[in-house]
Amino acid sequence: MVSAVVVAAGAAKMTIQTEFERHLREGRFFTSRDLVVVAVSTGVDSMTLLDLLQRLPKEQRPQLLVAHVNHELRDQSTIEEQFIREYCQRQHLRLAVTHWPRCQHPSTGVEEAGRRFRYAFFARLMKESKSKILLTAHHADDLAETIMMKLTRGGQLEQLVGIADRRSFATGQLVRLLLPFRKQELYDYATDRQLTWFEDATNRELTVSRNRFRHRIIPALEKENPQFIAHLLEYREQLAELLAWRNQAVNDQLVEISSAGRLNLSALRGFSRAQQAILLRTWLERAGVHNLKSKLIQQLMSALNNLQQPQRHLDLPGNWALICNYNWCWLEKADKMRDQSQKAPAHVVKLGQRYPIDDQSALVVTTNPLRGVKQLPMWLAPTQLPLCLRPWRPSDQLLLKNGGHQAVRRVLIDQKIPLAQRDRQLVLVDARGIVVWLVGRKWSWFTRPTDYQRTWQKRLIGIVKRRGEEHE
Repeated sequence: MVSAVVVAAGAAKMTIQTEFERHLREGRFFTSRDLVVVAVSTGVDSMTLLDLLQRLPKEQRPQLLVAHVNHELRDQSTIEEQFIREYCQRQHLRLAVTHWPRCQHPSTGVEEAGRRFRYAFFARLMKESKSKILLTAHHADDLAETIMMKLTRGGQLEQLVGIADRRSFATGQLVRLLLPFRKQELYDYATDRQLTWFEDATNRELTVSRNRFRHRIIPALEKENPQFIAHLLEYREQLAELLAWRNQAVNDQLVEISSAGRLNLSALRGFSRAQQAILLRTWLERAGVHNLKSKLIQQLMSALNNLQQPQRHLDLPGNWALICNYNWCWLEKADKMRDQSQKAPAHVVKLGQRYPIDDQSALVVTTNPLRGVKQLPMWLAPTQLPLCLRPWRPSDQLLLKNGGHQAVRRVLIDQKIPLAQRDRQLVLVDARGIVVWLVGRKWSWFTRPTDYQRTWQKRLIGIVKRRGEEHE
């Protein structure tokens, strides 16, 4: 049962007000010229935050826009909405209210769905009002609960910092001004100020994970040491400072070993294994690859340090692939690579027609020169015609001047052609299947008879810019 609570004035001193003002001066979260959106649920936390903001000195007090969401989850929601409407009218505060219709409530995951709806509303309100700041009433107990929940679930070290006092959100920043204060301090302030707030009975339902931490796990730890939360937050501050220092060092190092979206593997290998793991993870995450488990990072490092396989593709979460090519690696979308690696069909080459060899270029074979196009002459015996353009095969070989042969695969390796390009490599072959040209890379040598200009046929072969989609 949720009920309104109006509490008479107590004897507690309002020390929070001066601490709150000092916190704002030190943090410089906003100025008196700023319009800030204040998320108010009508609970004790948000009503205390709203009152503290209203009581700021004029030179510190921003313009306020109160934002309230009626989630329609409880019968009391209507009373809460009416209360905040009357409160803002009395206090001459701007107010924006929205409803989360019951018909939109999911059968499961209501808490998370409600949070998404709520923050989508706040983001829309910031955009419409041109506000750059959203204020929420998260406090020290919320922070401690979050840290303990993340510690229990596992994850990355950065997550143990919990919730930051400010972060990027929508068109500006989400700012949490009450993180320095305990929940009991907010209750004491609200009692002393005779504020009205509403208690949500669902906050005591132990089927909700956060509520179990709030009402059972953390109180049990506080019995072991009443200073548990204070110590936890001290550790959090130390960790935040250490991570800030580490992140700056990583930033400096990544500038030195990465360029244009590529990571220099030879430079990466110069760091210790622990440093490699941090640098690699940070580089990948900044490029958009997430959900990187420590085991996967270790596997990637082993692959990147294997000099016996200088070229390889490594699958990553989120449809990403890490492409390694000797001393550099970069990211590509895996589905795009699969599309590009589809073997092109073989084409019997007709004179003057264009045959795509990549996204920008096409091959053309003629008997007469094309204006503005570099074409190389190739004399071919009548038995070698017609020519055919097709993907290369493992058995393909080039003829050498000394009468020997060279495998196409070896040419690609010697020229350090990336694997993705190898998959799309084409060859121009004669009617007997002998490679005439490893397109764009190397020609075969054909021994000509003395009268070749009378008995053989001359072909001009070149690469032109693509036009249209012929023969795709």
